[in-house]
Amino acid sequence: MSITYRRHELSFTLFLAIYIGASMIIATIALDVSFSVGEDVFSSTPNMTPVDGIRCDTMEFTKFHIHAHLDIFVDGKPFTVPSQIGIDPEGRCLYWLHTHDDSGIIHIESPTEREFTTGNFIDIWGQTLNNTQLFDKKSLNDTNSMLSGYVNGVRVPASSDFRNISINAHDEIALIFGHIEADKIPSRYQFQLGL
Repeated sequence: MSITYRRHELSFTLFLAIYIGASMIIATIALDVSFSVGEDVFSSTPNMTPVDGIRCDTMEFTKFHIHAHLDIFVDGKPFTVPSQIGIDPEGRCLYWLHTHDDSGIIHIESPTEREFTTGNFIDIWGQTLNNTQLFDKKSLNDTNSMLSGYVNGVRVPASSDFRNISINAHDEIALIFGHIEADKIPSRYQFQLGL
């Protein structure tokens, strides 16, 4: 074995040892940073304001991942829940509650398991919901302008705060402003397999 070959072999071994050592140090630092600051440093978009404590993050989470369906009726007619609610138009981030299309399906993809409500969703949408108002429609305390809520076909008591209707997996939630025929109030939604 020549001296030149032996030097190249030692140089390569030294290079490999330095490379592996440096990689291990970098990995250790990255792991330490991720444990000390959590996922916030990697996912949160600082220029998007949290809504009701719900952040707009650069990634979808799977720790708490459920779907529900929202129907809205105004004066007896269906009102389309738009697509892209809770998704930044520039594609930088999405809120834990959002829609992908105009089917009315609310996607909840959160880093923590917690209660989410219709009020949270409407706030992310940038609309108004309280017991006397839905969007720009205000209740006049008559049957033609009353606000009511239903979950899986069961009426939410009028004394309840409609903003606090919990969103649970596969719920069919209906918010109704004005009069509607009883047979038009949905009691369930047929979710696609896997949702």
